[in-house]
Amino acid sequence: MHGKFSGESEYYAAERYGTQFTGKIGENDTPPTMAQLAQRQRFGQAKINVGALSPEEVLAYKEAFKKNPGKYKTLLGYMQAKEMEKLQS
Repeated sequence: MHGKFSGESEYYAAERYGTQFTGKIGENDTPPTMAQLAQRQRFGQAKINVGALSPEEVLAYKEAFKKNPGKYKTLLGYMQAKEMEKLQS
């Protein structure tokens, strides 16, 4: 189920990745907090760091990913998560 509950309704329903969400249209008009802005900055920096990895570092990540992918489905997701861990510590 997705979309508005009725034509005049301000509420909607959506399903993403098997999880159902409901909400009010226009509800999230608050500006991001400082913590959210900092998290966005760290994520952007992690993406830049992944792009700047040397071939040897990428090979090391590939080896680690093959041994234990954990919850990650792709090598890129794995590398970004590990770079995020480095930035947060």
